[in-house]
Amino acid sequence: MIRYDSRQQDRGFVALLLFLVMLAGALSCRGSKPGTLAPASIPTPAPDECASLATLWLPDATITSVTVVPVAAAAPDATDPVPEYCKVLGTLEQTILFEVALPTTAWNGKFMFAGGGRFNGSIPSLTHLLARGYAAAGSDTGHQAPSYDGSWALNNLEAQLNYGHRATHLVTVLAKTIVREYYGQQAKRDYFLGCSNGGKMGLMEVQRYPEDFDGVIVGNFVLDRTRLMTAFVWNARAVAENPIPEDKVPVIAKATLAACDSQDGLVDGLIDRPDRCKFDPKILTCKSGDAPDCLTPGQVATLEKLYGGPRNSAGEQLFPGYPPGHEDDYPMYQTGSLSNHPTTIRIRTGNDFMKYFVFGPKFDSIRDFDFDKSPSAPEVLRAAADQDAADPDLRAFKAHGGKLIMYHGWADHSITPLRDIQYYKDVLKQVEYADEFVRLFVAPGLYHCTGGPGPNHFGGTGQRWPKDDAEHDIVRALDRWVEEGVVPEMLIATKFVNDDPKMRIARTRPLCPYPLMARYKGSGSIDDAANFVCADPQ
Repeated sequence: MIRYDSRQQDRGFVALLLFLVMLAGALSCRGSKPGTLAPASIPTPAPDECASLATLWLPDATITSVTVVPVAAAAPDATDPVPEYCKVLGTLEQTILFEVALPTTAWNGKFMFAGGGRFNGSIPSLTHLLARGYAAAGSDTGHQAPSYDGSWALNNLEAQLNYGHRATHLVTVLAKTIVREYYGQQAKRDYFLGCSNGGKMGLMEVQRYPEDFDGVIVGNFVLDRTRLMTAFVWNARAVAENPIPEDKVPVIAKATLAACDSQDGLVDGLIDRPDRCKFDPKILTCKSGDAPDCLTPGQVATLEKLYGGPRNSAGEQLFPGYPPGHEDDYPMYQTGSLSNHPTTIRIRTGNDFMKYFVFGPKFDSIRDFDFDKSPSAPEVLRAAADQDAADPDLRAFKAHGGKLIMYHGWADHSITPLRDIQYYKDVLKQVEYADEFVRLFVAPGLYHCTGGPGPNHFGGTGQRWPKDDAEHDIVRALDRWVEEGVVPEMLIATKFVNDDPKMRIARTRPLCPYPLMARYKGSGSIDDAANFVCADPQ
C-alpha cells in the first residue's frame, strides 16, 4: 500500500478520488444533476433501492452488506424513535471499515458524519443522527481494536495517518456518493458532529479538507494530541509517586466547591468559571500524619501538579493543567489506578500513545519520559504532524461558507478546557472577522462530553436534545446558522433528575458564547434558564 505522508501527495490522490466518485454519481443518479442542491421535495426510495446498493461500484471500496433496519423504539441516548433505515457496511482500501445509514422514509435531506472517541477502532453509533432525520456515516478510521488500545499503531505509519485525518475524509467522500445514489440527489447540506477524539476528527476536516462540510460541531476536543499525552504522562507520574485514595476525592470536591461556587454571586452547586477561582490545595494539608478528611503533603503535591499542568526543569509550561472544581470523576480520569479503574484515561491512553505511536513498545512513559527532552524529540514531532489538530488558520473553511460550533465542559478532567479556549482565541487572532463563522460554548459542571453536576444535555455527542429546536439542540442551532444565517448567541442546557432523560427536568441554564457567562437576573427560580442572561464575567 502506498504511504501518503505529505499533504500534497494526499491531495493528489483525493483529487483523483473525487473525480471518480463524481463520475460514478453522474452515471448513476436517477434524474438528478450532480452539483445541485436537493430540491424542496425529499424523495422516498422504493423498497428495493436499498438492496440495489449492494452492487454499487465505488473506487477502492467494497460494500460488504446492505440491510433494511426496522423502526426502533428509541436511540440509546434519547427518547425519540429511530426511523427505518438502510444500513450499508463496507471497507475502503481493505482496511477502513465504514457504515452509511440512510433513512428510508424520514430523511430531512441532509447528511451528517459522526466522529468516534479515543483511538476509535470501531464504527460509532449513528442512531442519534438518524433520530434527527439525517443520513449518517461513520468509520473505524482504519483499524479494529478496543477504543483505549493503541497497539495497532506500532510501526504502522499508514494506520496512524488514516486515524489522524485521512480515513475520515475519504469515507466522507464515499458516503456522499452513496447518499446521492440512494436518494437520486445529493444532500442539501453536509454536517459533522463529534466529541473528544471525534472533536479532533472534525477539526482535522475543517483545517485540512475545508470543503467537506458546511457545518461542524466539535466538543471537548483534542488539539495537540502529542502535548496532551505529555500531560497525561505528567499526571500519571504524579499519581504514581503520591497516590490520592479514591475515598479522599470527595474531600477535594467539597473544598473546591466551597471556595469557588459563590464567585459568580450565586450559590447553586455549580462553579461557573473555575479558571477564575484561586484555590490553594495546601488548605487541605493534614495537621499531622494522615486522616480521612485531609491530604498528606505528598497528596497535596500531586493535586498541585494536576491543577498546574506539566512543566520542564526550567519551569516552562508544556500544557495547561485542569482548573479546580467538581473533581468527583477524578478516579476515572486522574487519580484511579488500572487495578480498580481499567479504563483510567491518563494511564492507558497516554502510555499507549508514547509506546505505539512514538518511542516503541519497551518505553515506560512513567519511568522513561523526560520532560526536558521528550516533548521535542524527533519521534514526537513526526507523530504531531499527523495527529495534532491545532492549526488556527481556518480561512479556507470560512471562505467555503462553513460554520463551526465548539463546546467544552468546565469540569472536563480528561481534556482540559483551558487549551481549547486558547485555541479559540488563536482562531480569533488568525482569521479576520472570525466571529462570523465560529462560536465557543463552555458549559459549567459538564464532564468529558457527558455527565457532571451541571446542566449537561444540549444535543452534543451522547446527549439528549430536550426540545427539537435551535435553542435546546446544538445540531439544530448549527443547521439554522448554516441555512438561515441565525448566529447561535445562546444555547439552553438541561439537567435531568439522575441524568436520566426519561425523568423530569431538574434545571435549565443558558450556555453563552465565550467569554460571556450566564448571570442570574435576581428573581425567579435559579433552576429556570429564563431567569438568566448572558453577560460579561464580573
